[in-house]
Parts: sequence; structure tokens; C-alpha cells
Amino acid sequence: MRLLVINPNTSQFVTDRICDVAGKTLGPRATVRGVTGSDGPRIVGNRAECAWAAGEALRLARGEAGSFDAVLLGISFDTGLEALRQDLGVPVVGMSEAGMLLAMTVARRFAMLTFGGYAVPLYEELIAQYGFQDRSAGVLSLPALSQAELENPRLVLPQLEAAITAAAKTRGAEAVVLAGAIFAGLAAELRDRTPIPVVDGIVAATGLVECLHALGLRKPSLGSFSKPA
Repeated sequence: MRLLVINPNTSQFVTDRICDVAGKTLGPRATVRGVTGSDGPRIVGNRAECAWAAGEALRLARGEAGSFDAVLLGISFDTGLEALRQDLGVPVVGMSEAGMLLAMTVARRFAMLTFGGYAVPLYEELIAQYGFQDRSAGVLSLPALSQAELENPRLVLPQLEAAITAAAKTRGAEAVVLAGAIFAGLAAELRDRTPIPVVDGIVAATGLVECLHALGLRKPSLGSFSKPA
């Protein structure tokens, strides 16, 4: 399988992190190629930036037409997901939808954990859009992260651990989805430090897209930007 990772943010370090985690998850079963937005915010964090990033995601997909068998959308707002599914003739998986779906296989109620206050209502709306309100324990947020923390999120592992523990104790969450592509790879490090399962959206999306590709399942497209091999 040829997996295309689309990161409509303009931060290359985020794309590199996603591709590293996806590549390690898939191993020799697939090749992973990442593309990064060239126009827009470094890290999408509000409604206006989401609108900007949706167009960038479509542009990136068109630029890679015919070179991939499946797409992993590497932005935790799942920005542009339905548009990509409409236009591409291959499976397209969003990291947050995948994370929520996987969380619900191990928990009756899940919480999402992000950073930056502007993001919280956007994730609440995303949960509602997917119809998962009855399984949601809400959205928690760390304060906005510094550039150093964005580039090395291990610096906030103690804060993540504390927030996840609080979600279990005060909200009744039975699993937590890490909402942020910058958190890719951290769930494994939190596994033995938290009382409930922690779901990495990138790992969840990678596994789900591989399953969809193997089953030959895809949403019928209206466009022709790429064709399955």
C-alpha cells in the first residue's frame, strides 16, 4: 500500500512526526509519503484557519494524484475530510474520527485532550458531527503550547498525564483520545502512567486505513484526482 499523509498545516516537523509514527506502525507493509501545506497557519487552531486548511488539503491531494492507494489526513480537526472522500477514489481516514472509533471499542465514554482554548468547541462540534455525543465525556485542554513544546511535546508529558487522570476521576472517562497531530507517538509513553487507555489518533488512523485498503472499502467518489492501483 502507498499511503499519502496530508498535513495542511505548514509545519514540516508535524508531517515528519506523523510519517515516522505511521511508518513504524505499518512497517514494510506500506510506503509512507507526507506532504505539507505551503500556504496558511503553522498550526491550525480556529475556525478561520480550518477553512483555509481545507482548501490546502484538497490542493495537496490533487498535486499527488495517482501516486497513492490511501490517505491519512494528519490534522486533528479532520479538516477537509468529507471533501477529500468525495473527490478521491481511495480510502481517506481522519485521525480524530479514527481515534474516537477506536476509543469506543475499549470504553463506554471517551474524552478528548487537546491544547489551546479555541480548539475545545471545535472538537465538541466534531464529536456531535460524528454522532458520538452519548459516548463523550467532553473535551479537555492544556494551555496553548510554546514553540519548543510543539516541536518536542514530551516536555508536556506530565501535564498530559495529570489531565488524563483528571478526566478519569472527574468526568468518568474510560479512555482518552489525544487530539493533536503533534502528540503522535506519545500514547505509548503514557500507557503505564495513566489509569485509562490513551488513544493515538495517528496510530488509530494508520491501522484503520490499512484495514480499509485490504478490504477494498472506499466511499464512492465524485472526482477523479487519483485512482486506486
